[in-house]
Amino acid sequence: MNINNTVMQFLILGGMNGYILHLNLDTPYYIHVLLFVYPLFIASLYHSIISSLILLPITVLEVIYIFQSNFQDFTSTIEFGDLYVVLLLLILMSLTAVVHSLFMRTTWERVEEQQATLERALDSREGYLHMFFENAKDGIAVFDLDARIIALNPAFELLYGWSREECIGNRIPLVPPENVAAANERIEKVLKGESYYSFETRDMRKDGTFFDAQLTLSPIYDKSGDMVAMSVITRDISYRKEAEKLIVQTEKLKLAGEIAAGVAHEIRNPMTVISGFIQMMNTDDQHPYQTYTKLIESELERINLIISEFLILAKPHVTKAKEFHIEKILQDVVLLFSPELNLRSILLKESWKARHAIVVGEQNQIKQVIINIVKNAIEALTNGGSLEISTDLETQGFVTIQIRDNGEGMTQEVVNQIFEPFFTTKTTGTGLGMMISQKIIQEHGGKILINSQLNKGTVVSILLPYTQSEKSASSS
Repeated sequence: MNINNTVMQFLILGGMNGYILHLNLDTPYYIHVLLFVYPLFIASLYHSIISSLILLPITVLEVIYIFQSNFQDFTSTIEFGDLYVVLLLLILMSLTAVVHSLFMRTTWERVEEQQATLERALDSREGYLHMFFENAKDGIAVFDLDARIIALNPAFELLYGWSREECIGNRIPLVPPENVAAANERIEKVLKGESYYSFETRDMRKDGTFFDAQLTLSPIYDKSGDMVAMSVITRDISYRKEAEKLIVQTEKLKLAGEIAAGVAHEIRNPMTVISGFIQMMNTDDQHPYQTYTKLIESELERINLIISEFLILAKPHVTKAKEFHIEKILQDVVLLFSPELNLRSILLKESWKARHAIVVGEQNQIKQVIINIVKNAIEALTNGGSLEISTDLETQGFVTIQIRDNGEGMTQEVVNQIFEPFFTTKTTGTGLGMMISQKIIQEHGGKILINSQLNKGTVVSILLPYTQSEKSASSS
């Protein structure tokens, strides 16, 4: 049975007062009267002025009653003057107890108010910290000294793909296999008290994909200065890396444009003169150096082609957009390369599933892109092999042109750099063909995707938006 604290307080004080009253009635003695002060002091310890004010008049009435009932007995054992001293002492002690109770109550209320203020401040601080932890956009995780996760926020779950249940109490693989040794070395340094601020690395998600991360690693200490945990704050900076890459590529394009303008101005004029004289010499079938002049003419044409590629970078290329059938362009390219395919014993496979797909743009530019890619595929097929050219329609409104070869293929590192200006794996290449091809396709609202494996082959997919199509599947 639960008893209210106030009721219990009054029961205790009433019981003590009743016992003292019984003692004075049963054994009247003036010294016993002083015991009535004791319940008043006990009441002051409760910091309750109400109980003191209730108990004080009751005590006064009890003392008056006892003195009236036993006054003759008291005066027979003590001098009359001393009896009033005892009574005065009783009164002073009672008043002191009441005043003490009032003072202690005020003091205690002030202490309780300060304590409540501190508790509210502490709760507020913990609440703010909790809200910061839960709502932070950066991934935050706390690791114990054995590198097991003991706390993490929702952003960490979203960034790495691991759920809270999977992480708590476990060691989770958060770095690529090749970076495990470096990550363990960082943990050892943090355990020794070091910290890492804005450290850039590559981390790994649950699905095995990588992303560029900026880490802040710090040890966590308790009040006694002992290390109890480690904190890791992760920020995904993939977007920033992509932006930096675009800036570098833009600078390269700007440089290429400046070079192109200079090359076109400085070389084309003397080339025109040289080309004119070479053509005049070639018209004479009797001159003894016709073999050499023919070779010079072909090389001049190649130089002119290189300059033309540069000029695409130097200034915007004015085009007139027209509708054209994409597969008609592809069939022209197949016809163009048929002699070379036969000469190299390359097996050609065709699969046309978008015969009437119509694309809006500059067909000569699209044809040049396809020629560049088919030419690269043929060069990758050193000893025979097969080349497959196919088309299909995507549900997102794109027609897909796929050029597949089973040649030597490329590493992922080469694929990642293939669209960068001046990057080439050929000894005679300019490093501009694939970059210009990508630029042309992007200007047509499409994109180029490359999937290649070393010694297995390459698949180049060109996606272009089309306006209408009558799909008829056939293959040859």
